[in-house]
Amino acid sequence: MLYWSASLVHRPSGPIQASPFYRRHRELTRRVYTFLLFSPLCLLVLLLLAVPRAFGQVRVFEIGQPTLRGPEAGIHADSPTRRKIDLAGTWSYSLDNETWQDVRVPSSFDYRGRITFLRKFTVDKSTLLSAAIHLVAMGINHDAEIYVNDVFVGKHVGGYTTIQLNLPENSLQLGSENALKIIVTNTLSARSTLPLRKQIWGWRNYGGILRDIYLLVTPRVWIDKVLARSSVSENLNEGHVDVSATLTSNLAESSGDTLGPLLRSAQVLFAAELLDKVSGAMMGQSALQPVNILPNRDLEVKASLTVTTPRLWSPETPDLYTLRVRLFVQQGKLVRMIDDIEQLLGFRRVDVEKGLFVVNGKSVVLNGIVWHEDSPTHGASLSYEEMEKDVVLIKTLGANAVRFAFHPPHPYVMNLCSRYGLFAVLEIPAWNVPAEILGHEAFQVLAEGMITEMVERDLHHPAVLAWGVGDAIDSADPRARAYVERMVATIRKQDDRPVYFGSRTLSRDVCVDQVDLAAVSVRADDVRSFRNLIVQWKGRHPAQPTIVLAYGKEVEAENRNGWSDPMSQQAQARFFERHYAALREAKIAGSFIDAFADWRGDRPLLAVKDGDPYVYPVGLVSADREKRAAYEMVRSLYNAEKTTALPIGRYRATFPVAHIAWGFVVIFVMAYLYHYNRRFNETFKRALIRPYNLYADLRDLRSVSIPQTIVIAVAVSVTLSVVVSGTLYRFRTEPIADYLLTQVVISDALKEHIIDAAWHPFEGIIAFTVVFLMWYPLTAALIRLFSMLVKTRVYWYHAFAIAVWGSLPLVLLSPLGMALFKLLQSDFYVLPAFIIICAFLLWSFFRVLKGVSVIYDISPIKAYVGGILVTLGVAAGLFAFYESTYAITGYIQLILHMAGSLG
Repeated sequence: MLYWSASLVHRPSGPIQASPFYRRHRELTRRVYTFLLFSPLCLLVLLLLAVPRAFGQVRVFEIGQPTLRGPEAGIHADSPTRRKIDLAGTWSYSLDNETWQDVRVPSSFDYRGRITFLRKFTVDKSTLLSAAIHLVAMGINHDAEIYVNDVFVGKHVGGYTTIQLNLPENSLQLGSENALKIIVTNTLSARSTLPLRKQIWGWRNYGGILRDIYLLVTPRVWIDKVLARSSVSENLNEGHVDVSATLTSNLAESSGDTLGPLLRSAQVLFAAELLDKVSGAMMGQSALQPVNILPNRDLEVKASLTVTTPRLWSPETPDLYTLRVRLFVQQGKLVRMIDDIEQLLGFRRVDVEKGLFVVNGKSVVLNGIVWHEDSPTHGASLSYEEMEKDVVLIKTLGANAVRFAFHPPHPYVMNLCSRYGLFAVLEIPAWNVPAEILGHEAFQVLAEGMITEMVERDLHHPAVLAWGVGDAIDSADPRARAYVERMVATIRKQDDRPVYFGSRTLSRDVCVDQVDLAAVSVRADDVRSFRNLIVQWKGRHPAQPTIVLAYGKEVEAENRNGWSDPMSQQAQARFFERHYAALREAKIAGSFIDAFADWRGDRPLLAVKDGDPYVYPVGLVSADREKRAAYEMVRSLYNAEKTTALPIGRYRATFPVAHIAWGFVVIFVMAYLYHYNRRFNETFKRALIRPYNLYADLRDLRSVSIPQTIVIAVAVSVTLSVVVSGTLYRFRTEPIADYLLTQVVISDALKEHIIDAAWHPFEGIIAFTVVFLMWYPLTAALIRLFSMLVKTRVYWYHAFAIAVWGSLPLVLLSPLGMALFKLLQSDFYVLPAFIIICAFLLWSFFRVLKGVSVIYDISPIKAYVGGILVTLGVAAGLFAFYESTYAITGYIQLILHMAGSLG
């Protein structure tokens, strides 16, 4: 047998005749060295390929639909005193302020970073002289700086609430085009933005001008803000409306302004009227209130009116009224309208009795659905038709409530809920927030601002049932109490409707007593565990209505194999059939199925086997709105109809033979070489039992077989790959495992590869083997680098051999790796299995350090201390990076609180 050697021995000087053996030896050695030299470079290239490109191709979901006009517009309904200059349509955008392209706005940019938008518009001279002009944008995500003709006019933070800015007179030009520039940045931080950088099960962070944008032209004295609150007497015979409005003046002494002289010569009056939405008949009117308008001042005014025997709004009978707020001048019998605003309004009374909602005197259980503002064709910029079709499908489902997850929806959706009869539950994007961040003053200020904007925009809608101050926040930590208390107080200044936050810490929650609803999100496939958790939660909070904010199940889109297959459509339908029965048995106030449709998130999901891992497959309908079996099941449940029997199918769980096959290959190769190769037998025993002798041979430049070293490197790499693959395969559908993986693997592209490897073990083991093989040259490079400190010359191959033979004990994990998937299915074996794996890793670590001490010719203690310090230094550096950039301790604490509360 030919024996390769990496021995480096002294040769006499002078010319020698190179033998064929020597030439072959030199060539083989050169190839090994070349491999070792270029391996770190190869690994670097692989890592760079795994890092997402910050400036890659931008995907834009364009819609460019005109702003809706008429009485059904989401906000700013048409009025004789106001008009809109629509800015929807073609804009220019640039990512670098040098290269410009056209795009239709509204649109959603699947891009993270800074985008500059530019559009030209004109305003006629008479309008500029006689009117005030405001920029209105219903949603620009996330941070928007707004300039008109390069004059800064305002900044807004938050992508899902309405921007309304009064454009200063000096920013607009007469007789020429005006340039509107909006600089949008949607980069999110793990600490300082609201929302925070997304985790799994979040929503897609689309950038750009997502919703309608237009110029609102009003008189120079206008009604700037209207807050309307309706209430119903206890006997339901009388409705009352309280109106609070802000009047703003921007009068100018110009030839075109005729309003100023009129206001100085006549009495200005303010009034509120209530009209029947269908017939337009007057149903009630407030007293006329004289007001004194001063130039460039704001004035707060209030009015109230009463309606006898009002028609009440409910999901069954969504009767609506039109509230008209007027500002006018009266000179004798002559009335001149200055400004007026119309809003939808309804009367309904919601009480809580014995932990249940009572709507207009009737007990109501919320049969709800979670809706996400996302479309496969338009991103977050849904068309009016898409929004209405979704609401119609939800109403057909039999639902009486919608939870708008993560953030307030488009104003038009709220209009639809009031018209069609769907209770709406709204919340700000304070989602998945650790307690450390909840306690920051800056974060609370951002949350207060978004809550104020959300409530002001949708306060008048009778559909609004409750306001949310966050979901999945770390409510097990006392630091969260201050946040919840402050947000509740902010809402109470504007409205008295119930307030909630979504708790996922269950038994450890310390904040739910500060809100009105005991709202919780539970993910549990086992129906008995699900019921027990809900009953226990309800028992801890008997004075509050219990609401399940989200419960649902993943599904494979085309899987119709019967409910015995856990990822089939029938299994999803059966899940809702059984879990809904458990909720009815628990007699809680209501629940929301998660979700109406699949939606796109920011982070890839480990539980998705095939297809797009960024599309979260839990909807009753697909992202394209194709109904699944679960839709028909829920429709039957919500409408109290007889359900259809679901086919069971013939599903048989597959066993991952790849782990057994690869483990067997390692054992077979090791056993064969051990029994039939004397040199391998001796080297194996010496390296395992008496490693000092092997290390001493390397120090003294004696021969160690190159093929044997490479075989051991491959065997150890395959063994570790089998262990990692088995662990991933076992926990691939566990939400907590996915959450932890997302914290560690910050590159989405790299996580996509890990997901593929987890679901396809055979190919995954090969990929992991390549990665682990690259670890050896990196270790060898470190050994050579630190050899400079002790002034010892260490050759590449010897450093490589130390790393390989030092890790030899890891080969003994092959039998464990073959059975690991099965062992981890039992909770009893999880901890012992990982203890054994960690013990072998530590054993190998110290063996490598022992080898380093020998070839460095230093004491083992120094090598151990040095190795531990270097390892701790690297770990500390990584921790500092993760902590400063991604706040990892806060998120780990949050997930531990969630996991611990379920135990």
